[in-house]
Amino acid sequence: MEWFYETPIWITLPLFTIGFVAISCGIVLALRPLVQKLVKNGKEWDRALAHVIGTFGVFFGILLALVAVSVYENFAYARTTAVDEAGEVGTLYRATTLLDESNGDALRATIDDYMHAVIELDWPQQERGILPDASDAQVDEMEGHLKNITAEPGDEQAVLQQVLETFDTFIETRRARIDATALALPPLLWLVIWVGAFVNVVLLAFIDVQSRRLHLLMVGLLSLFIGLVIFVTADMDHPYAGAISVGPGAYERVLVQVIDAED
Repeated sequence: MEWFYETPIWITLPLFTIGFVAISCGIVLALRPLVQKLVKNGKEWDRALAHVIGTFGVFFGILLALVAVSVYENFAYARTTAVDEAGEVGTLYRATTLLDESNGDALRATIDDYMHAVIELDWPQQERGILPDASDAQVDEMEGHLKNITAEPGDEQAVLQQVLETFDTFIETRRARIDATALALPPLLWLVIWVGAFVNVVLLAFIDVQSRRLHLLMVGLLSLFIGLVIFVTADMDHPYAGAISVGPGAYERVLVQVIDAED
């Protein structure tokens, strides 16, 4: 599915929706002759079909709603973790200004390198659904600097404790951001969605409508809406990829407003 997320939305959205509607209308055209042969008692057929469509519509609508909400929650979680980590990096950078010059300068230089690694290396990996590891070296380097710092009891010890606590929080938010790369709906659930969409079209094709144009218009409009819902859900399914995705904007802002401003 990489092509889907790498292709611009102005190409994928029309192709997907037009294709979805066209396939739905094709199924209707293929089944209309069969339905017209099968229908003997129009009232009885309509009554039974209305019951089936109503029941199925409730379950399929609930499924789409729950899936859409679940995907959006994953997307919002990924966005929150990215913003939180960027904020913690900014806080850590400012906290290092309270350390002595040699230790503070070394840590700030490593933090600067880390931010560039996240933006330029980690994010492209996350967009491809790969757990990023490009910035691991900078994290290890920061940890090494902190282990080598010695502080006298009093103010120096308090400052070092503050830096260490901020670093621990930063590590937690970083792990959450990396773990969010693997967020996605299970393939089995996608199978259920596609089967449900197919069954929905077949049931709509079973409606005995004398006017073919009116029948195609009804099916086309409903298929257009369902196709848009499925498209948006699929586009948000991987939080860091696609047109609707979490970008490195929070890190870029911290880099410009905090790190580069201090320099």
